[in-house]
Amino acid sequence: MNTLWQIVSYLIYRAKSITRFGVHSPFVYELVEKVLRDKSRYDDYPKLHHVHKKYARRKDRIETIDFGSSAGHKEYIVRISRVGKLVRKRSHQRSQLELLYRLARYFKPRTILEFGTAAGISALYFGKGSPDSRIITMEGCMGLASVAQKNLKKRNIQAEVEIGEFSAILDKVLERLERLDMVFLDGNHRKKPTLEYFEKCSAKANEESVFLLDDIHWSPGMESAWRAIKKDKRVSVTIDLYWMGLVFFRKGIEKQNFIIRY
Repeated sequence: MNTLWQIVSYLIYRAKSITRFGVHSPFVYELVEKVLRDKSRYDDYPKLHHVHKKYARRKDRIETIDFGSSAGHKEYIVRISRVGKLVRKRSHQRSQLELLYRLARYFKPRTILEFGTAAGISALYFGKGSPDSRIITMEGCMGLASVAQKNLKKRNIQAEVEIGEFSAILDKVLERLERLDMVFLDGNHRKKPTLEYFEKCSAKANEESVFLLDDIHWSPGMESAWRAIKKDKRVSVTIDLYWMGLVFFRKGIEKQNFIIRY
Protein backbone atom coordinates (compact mmCIF):
# COMPACT_ATOMS: atom_id res chain seq x y z
CA MET A 1 0.00 0.00 0.00
CA ASN A 2 1.37 3.40 -1.02
CA THR A 3 1.04 5.69 2.02
CA LEU A 4 1.42 8.88 0.00
CA TRP A 5 -1.27 7.68 -2.41
CA GLN A 6 -3.58 6.99 0.53
CA ILE A 7 -3.07 10.46 1.96
CA VAL A 8 -3.68 12.22 -1.35
CA SER A 9 -6.73 10.11 -2.22
CA TYR A 10 -8.24 10.78 1.21
CA LEU A 11 -7.73 14.53 0.91
CA ILE A 12 -9.45 14.45 -2.50
CA TYR A 13 -12.31 12.44 -1.01
CA ARG A 14 -12.74 14.96 1.81
CA ALA A 15 -12.72 17.87 -0.63
CA LYS A 16 -15.38 16.30 -2.86
CA SER A 17 -17.57 14.64 -0.24
CA ILE A 18 -20.91 15.98 0.95
CA THR A 19 -23.00 15.51 4.07
CA ARG A 20 -26.57 14.24 4.09
CA PHE A 21 -27.80 17.81 3.57
CA GLY A 22 -26.38 17.76 0.05
CA VAL A 23 -28.20 14.57 -0.89
CA HIS A 24 -31.32 15.11 -3.00
CA SER A 25 -32.15 11.46 -3.64
CA PRO A 26 -34.86 10.26 -1.19
CA PHE A 27 -33.50 6.70 -1.38
CA VAL A 28 -29.94 7.74 -0.56
CA TYR A 29 -30.99 10.28 2.08
CA GLU A 30 -32.96 7.60 3.91
CA LEU A 31 -30.00 5.23 3.71
CA VAL A 32 -27.72 7.87 5.20
CA GLU A 33 -30.15 8.67 8.01
CA LYS A 34 -31.23 5.13 8.90
CA VAL A 35 -28.01 3.21 8.30
CA LEU A 36 -24.86 5.28 7.84
CA ARG A 37 -25.63 7.70 10.68
CA ASP A 38 -27.42 5.19 12.91
CA LYS A 39 -25.85 5.56 16.37
CA SER A 40 -27.96 2.87 18.05
CA ARG A 41 -26.06 0.52 20.34
CA TYR A 42 -27.50 -2.78 19.22
CA ASP A 43 -27.45 -5.66 21.69
CA ASP A 44 -25.36 -7.72 19.27
CA TYR A 45 -22.50 -5.22 19.20
CA PRO A 46 -20.78 -6.10 22.52
CA LYS A 47 -20.87 -9.84 21.76
CA LEU A 48 -19.55 -9.32 18.23
CA HIS A 49 -16.80 -6.98 19.37
CA HIS A 50 -15.80 -9.47 22.07
CA VAL A 51 -15.31 -12.19 19.44
CA HIS A 52 -13.35 -9.82 17.21
CA LYS A 53 -11.09 -8.80 20.08
CA LYS A 54 -10.63 -12.41 21.20
CA TYR A 55 -9.50 -13.54 17.74
CA ALA A 56 -7.24 -10.53 17.33
CA ARG A 57 -5.32 -11.73 20.42
CA ARG A 58 -4.79 -15.32 19.27
CA LYS A 59 -1.14 -16.33 19.16
CA ASP A 60 -1.39 -19.72 17.42
CA ARG A 61 0.16 -19.91 13.97
CA ILE A 62 -1.21 -21.18 10.68
CA GLU A 63 0.03 -21.44 7.12
CA THR A 64 -1.52 -18.80 4.89
CA ILE A 65 -1.64 -18.31 1.14
CA ASP A 66 -2.05 -14.84 -0.38
CA PHE A 67 -3.42 -14.65 -3.93
CA GLY A 68 -4.26 -10.95 -4.01
CA SER A 69 -2.35 -7.68 -3.94
CA SER A 70 -0.24 -8.88 -1.00
CA ALA A 71 1.41 -11.38 -3.32
CA GLY A 72 2.97 -8.56 -5.34
CA HIS A 73 3.93 -9.73 -8.83
CA LYS A 74 3.76 -13.42 -7.88
CA GLU A 75 0.73 -15.62 -8.42
CA TYR A 76 0.65 -16.33 -4.68
CA ILE A 77 2.89 -16.41 -1.63
CA VAL A 78 2.92 -18.74 1.39
CA ARG A 79 3.57 -17.53 4.92
CA ILE A 80 3.38 -18.81 8.47
CA SER A 81 1.51 -16.21 10.51
CA ARG A 82 -0.18 -15.78 13.85
CA VAL A 83 -3.98 -15.88 13.69
CA GLY A 84 -4.24 -12.71 15.75
CA LYS A 85 -1.96 -10.80 13.41
CA LEU A 86 -4.01 -11.93 10.40
CA VAL A 87 -7.25 -10.87 12.08
CA ARG A 88 -5.84 -7.45 12.91
CA LYS A 89 -4.55 -7.04 9.37
CA ARG A 90 -7.48 -8.43 7.40
CA SER A 91 -10.55 -7.55 9.42
CA HIS A 92 -12.06 -4.09 9.47
CA GLN A 93 -12.25 -1.43 12.15
CA ARG A 94 -15.03 -1.67 14.69
CA SER A 95 -17.08 1.18 13.16
CA GLN A 96 -16.78 -0.41 9.72
CA LEU A 97 -17.89 -3.82 10.98
CA GLU A 98 -20.85 -2.15 12.69
CA LEU A 99 -21.82 -0.60 9.34
CA LEU A 100 -21.71 -4.03 7.67
CA TYR A 101 -24.04 -5.26 10.42
CA ARG A 102 -26.46 -2.37 9.87
CA LEU A 103 -26.43 -2.77 6.09
CA ALA A 104 -27.39 -6.42 6.44
CA ARG A 105 -30.00 -5.53 9.04
CA TYR A 106 -31.51 -2.80 6.85
CA PHE A 107 -31.62 -4.59 3.50
CA LYS A 108 -32.27 -8.12 4.85
CA PRO A 109 -30.72 -9.79 1.79
CA ARG A 110 -31.85 -13.31 1.00
CA THR A 111 -28.36 -14.17 -0.24
CA ILE A 112 -24.98 -12.70 0.72
CA LEU A 113 -21.78 -13.56 -1.14
CA GLU A 114 -18.49 -12.53 0.43
CA PHE A 115 -15.07 -12.49 -1.22
CA GLY A 116 -12.42 -12.94 1.47
CA THR A 117 -13.54 -14.83 4.57
CA ALA A 118 -10.33 -14.51 6.58
CA ALA A 119 -11.28 -15.58 10.13
CA GLY A 120 -15.00 -15.08 9.47
CA ILE A 121 -15.32 -11.78 11.33
CA SER A 122 -17.23 -9.87 8.63
CA ALA A 123 -19.45 -12.89 7.92
CA LEU A 124 -20.26 -13.00 11.63
CA TYR A 125 -21.45 -9.37 11.57
CA PHE A 126 -23.49 -10.01 8.43
CA GLY A 127 -25.03 -13.13 9.96
CA LYS A 128 -26.05 -11.45 13.18
CA GLY A 129 -27.39 -8.43 11.29
CA SER A 130 -29.57 -10.59 9.06
CA PRO A 131 -30.01 -14.06 10.64
CA ASP A 132 -32.27 -15.33 7.85
CA SER A 133 -29.78 -14.60 5.07
CA ARG A 134 -27.99 -17.37 3.23
CA ILE A 135 -24.28 -16.53 3.49
CA ILE A 136 -21.68 -17.92 1.12
CA THR A 137 -18.16 -16.75 1.87
CA MET A 138 -15.02 -17.59 -0.11
CA GLU A 139 -11.47 -17.89 1.16
CA GLY A 140 -8.32 -18.83 -0.73
CA CYS A 141 -6.38 -19.98 2.31
CA MET A 142 -7.39 -23.35 3.79
CA GLY A 143 -5.89 -22.53 7.19
CA LEU A 144 -7.91 -19.34 7.56
CA ALA A 145 -11.03 -21.01 6.17
CA SER A 146 -10.79 -23.64 8.92
CA VAL A 147 -10.55 -20.90 11.56
CA ALA A 148 -13.59 -19.16 10.04
CA GLN A 149 -15.67 -22.34 9.89
CA LYS A 150 -15.11 -23.02 13.59
CA ASN A 151 -15.74 -19.39 14.50
CA LEU A 152 -19.03 -19.17 12.59
CA LYS A 153 -20.29 -22.59 13.68
CA LYS A 154 -19.64 -21.75 17.35
CA ARG A 155 -21.77 -18.59 16.96
CA ASN A 156 -24.57 -20.44 15.13
CA ILE A 157 -23.98 -18.68 11.81
CA GLN A 158 -24.91 -21.10 9.05
CA ALA A 159 -22.43 -19.78 6.50
CA GLU A 160 -21.13 -21.84 3.61
CA VAL A 161 -17.34 -21.45 3.48
CA GLU A 162 -15.94 -22.16 0.01
CA ILE A 163 -12.18 -22.72 -0.22
CA GLY A 164 -10.11 -21.79 -3.26
CA GLU A 165 -8.76 -18.94 -5.33
CA PHE A 166 -11.74 -16.78 -6.28
CA SER A 167 -11.33 -17.03 -10.06
CA ALA A 168 -11.16 -20.81 -9.80
CA ILE A 169 -14.30 -21.34 -7.71
CA LEU A 170 -16.55 -18.35 -8.45
CA ASP A 171 -18.34 -19.85 -11.47
CA LYS A 172 -19.30 -22.98 -9.56
CA VAL A 173 -20.48 -20.95 -6.59
CA LEU A 174 -22.64 -18.74 -8.80
CA GLU A 175 -24.17 -21.76 -10.53
CA ARG A 176 -25.80 -22.69 -7.22
CA LEU A 177 -27.37 -19.27 -6.72
CA GLU A 178 -30.49 -17.91 -8.37
CA ARG A 179 -29.85 -14.36 -7.20
CA LEU A 180 -27.37 -12.19 -5.34
CA ASP A 181 -28.89 -9.62 -3.00
CA MET A 182 -25.67 -8.51 -1.34
CA VAL A 183 -22.06 -8.97 -2.46
CA PHE A 184 -19.05 -7.97 -0.38
CA LEU A 185 -15.99 -7.72 -2.60
CA ASP A 186 -13.17 -7.81 -0.06
CA GLY A 187 -10.33 -9.62 -1.71
CA ASN A 188 -7.54 -9.34 -4.26
CA HIS A 189 -7.57 -5.51 -4.53
CA ARG A 190 -6.46 -5.48 -8.15
CA LYS A 191 -8.27 -3.81 -11.02
CA LYS A 192 -8.67 -6.68 -13.47
CA PRO A 193 -9.92 -9.34 -11.00
CA THR A 194 -12.21 -6.81 -9.30
CA LEU A 195 -13.88 -5.97 -12.60
CA GLU A 196 -14.12 -9.65 -13.55
CA TYR A 197 -15.78 -10.54 -10.24
CA PHE A 198 -18.14 -7.59 -10.53
CA GLU A 199 -19.14 -8.59 -14.06
CA LYS A 200 -19.89 -12.19 -13.12
CA CYS A 201 -21.81 -11.28 -9.98
CA SER A 202 -23.81 -8.58 -11.79
CA ALA A 203 -25.43 -11.30 -13.89
CA LYS A 204 -27.14 -12.50 -10.68
CA ALA A 205 -28.06 -9.03 -9.42
CA ASN A 206 -31.63 -7.78 -9.12
CA GLU A 207 -33.26 -4.41 -8.57
CA GLU A 208 -32.87 -4.71 -4.80
CA SER A 209 -29.22 -5.82 -4.85
CA VAL A 210 -26.41 -3.89 -3.20
CA PHE A 211 -22.75 -4.59 -3.92
CA LEU A 212 -20.15 -3.49 -1.36
CA LEU A 213 -16.65 -2.89 -2.72
CA ASP A 214 -13.90 -2.68 -0.13
CA ASP A 215 -10.89 -0.34 -0.48
CA ILE A 216 -11.97 1.48 -3.64
CA HIS A 217 -9.16 4.01 -3.08
CA TRP A 218 -6.52 1.42 -2.18
CA SER A 219 -4.46 2.07 -5.31
CA PRO A 220 -4.66 3.74 -8.74
CA GLY A 221 -5.83 0.39 -10.10
CA MET A 222 -8.69 0.10 -7.60
CA GLU A 223 -9.75 3.68 -8.26
CA SER A 224 -9.78 2.90 -11.98
CA ALA A 225 -11.96 -0.15 -11.33
CA TRP A 226 -14.32 1.98 -9.24
CA ARG A 227 -14.63 4.56 -12.03
CA ALA A 228 -15.46 1.81 -14.52
CA ILE A 229 -18.13 0.36 -12.24
CA LYS A 230 -19.72 3.78 -11.77
CA LYS A 231 -20.06 4.09 -15.55
CA ASP A 232 -21.66 0.66 -15.96
CA LYS A 233 -25.08 1.03 -17.61
CA ARG A 234 -26.66 -1.45 -15.20
CA VAL A 235 -25.65 0.64 -12.19
CA SER A 236 -28.08 3.35 -11.10
CA VAL A 237 -26.57 4.71 -7.88
CA THR A 238 -23.14 4.55 -6.26
CA ILE A 239 -22.01 5.86 -2.88
CA ASP A 240 -18.34 6.48 -2.14
CA LEU A 241 -17.59 6.24 1.60
CA TYR A 242 -13.84 6.26 0.92
CA TRP A 243 -13.08 2.92 2.56
CA MET A 244 -15.94 1.26 0.74
CA GLY A 245 -18.19 1.86 -2.26
CA LEU A 246 -21.88 0.92 -2.43
CA VAL A 247 -23.41 -0.02 -5.78
CA PHE A 248 -27.13 -0.23 -6.55
CA PHE A 249 -29.03 -1.50 -9.58
CA ARG A 250 -32.43 0.10 -8.97
CA LYS A 251 -34.60 0.93 -11.94
CA GLY A 252 -36.66 4.06 -12.46
CA ILE A 253 -34.29 6.43 -10.66
CA GLU A 254 -31.80 8.91 -12.06
CA LYS A 255 -28.23 7.65 -12.36
CA GLN A 256 -26.19 9.38 -9.66
CA ASN A 257 -22.81 8.99 -8.00
CA PHE A 258 -22.45 10.28 -4.45
CA ILE A 259 -19.35 10.91 -2.35
CA ILE A 260 -20.58 11.03 1.25
CA ARG A 261 -19.03 11.57 4.65
CA TYR A 262 -21.23 10.51 7.53
